[in-house]
Amino acid sequence: MEGHVNFTLSDRLRKSPFYEATIRAGAKTFTIYNHMIMPTSYEGEEADYWNLMNNVTLWDVAAERQVEIIGSDAYRFVEYITSRDLSKLQIGQGKYALITDENGGIINDPIILRLGDNHFWLSIADSDVLLWTRGLACGLGWDVQISEPDVSPLAIQGPNNLPLMLDLFGDWVKDIKYFFFRECELEGIPLIVQRSGWSKQGGFELYLRDGSQGQKLWDTVMEAGKKYDIKPGS
Repeated sequence: MEGHVNFTLSDRLRKSPFYEATIRAGAKTFTIYNHMIMPTSYEGEEADYWNLMNNVTLWDVAAERQVEIIGSDAYRFVEYITSRDLSKLQIGQGKYALITDENGGIINDPIILRLGDNHFWLSIADSDVLLWTRGLACGLGWDVQISEPDVSPLAIQGPNNLPLMLDLFGDWVKDIKYFFFRECELEGIPLIVQRSGWSKQGGFELYLRDGSQGQKLWDTVMEAGKKYDIKPGS
């Protein structure tokens, strides 16, 4: 068909912990983001749009990979690579920031999450930030350890996001400010819950910290969301 290209998935492309769940949910199209397969539509663009606008949707955004930076120089290193002032970034808070090269060109625009005094995640857009930061830190002799942790975000978006989150976690989620986060568990699944997301309709991101429990987390949220007519989204 004109305008369509078939390609073969290979082992070079990673599947998210939610991949099988998205297939069961009817994912029709995918894109490649951070070397990972990410769904881009389910019922079609218009139907997916109205599901997001009117109810609540669950998004596989595991391709939003994390770059973890720890060590005695972690804070200074993260400040070094971004043009944003992080002096007021609290533990338990995230900030949108630009990572720039030596000429001011944009390499990536992650959310920077601060988990400790010298413990950060860069929740990245689509580029090889892990390799770039490792090379930079090594070449300049920074005392940091940089890795990609077993962390995969799942987003809850749409006007009914808060009632669903209250059902899942309780009243404390109402107190999370935008871009702030809290470590918790849901039915034994380790998570970080952050008030954020890829849409303007408001919502939360659940940072799954154990990829082996991806199917369980997806199914738990979808079951709780039935009363709000939850749909998969992208």
